Amino acid sequence: MHELIKEIRAIAQTGIYYTRDPYDQERYERLIAISNLLYSKVSTSNVEEIERFFVPEKGYATPKVDLRACVIKDSRVLLVKERSNGKWTLPGGWADQNESPKEGIVREVLEESGFTIKIVSLYAIKDRDRHPYTPKYPVSLYKLFYTAEVTGGEPRDNLEISSIDFFDVDDLPPLSEDRVLAVDIIDGMNHYRENTGGAYSD
Repeated sequence: MHELIKEIRAIAQTGIYYTRDPYDQERYERLIAISNLLYSKVSTSNVEEIERFFVPEKGYATPKVDLRACVIKDSRVLLVKERSNGKWTLPGGWADQNESPKEGIVREVLEESGFTIKIVSLYAIKDRDRHPYTPKYPVSLYKLFYTAEVTGGEPRDNLEISSIDFFDVDDLPPLSEDRVLAVDIIDGMNHYRENTGGAYSD
């Protein structure tokens, strides 16, 4: 169902961008409102939360980009605990305008953990809908995963993060599975240890 809702919204969003007919614009805006309502029926979010998720989403509909870093120190991986749900994830977040993916993930790790890092490699590009992340989102989303090493800094919690720590991959805490899966962390550690050059891609 969520795939059909995403398609309806994408068609409507793109239609608004290209149409010059005010009546077509009204129809496309109504389709967006319907898609928001439908998604609220199949998710835990209400219509207002869904609408805020998309702001300021305009123009040709394209996937969003989520950046994550598997930061390694002394054979352990850096995780941060989200205040929103009390679960742990690899540090990261949305890609920003005017930043390369590498610049974005370096910034995200510093903001969420207090550590400065050096990027080692890209190890995976995932289409979120093709993997068991939960819940499903009302838009397509690509997830870029990097391995990295700590170069400085110290743990520093913030408005979004309540705890910062390093974990063994075979003893992971409860994960925020809308952001990261255990396999993402294990694959990152394996990629780092084995120094493999290629990256997984959907």
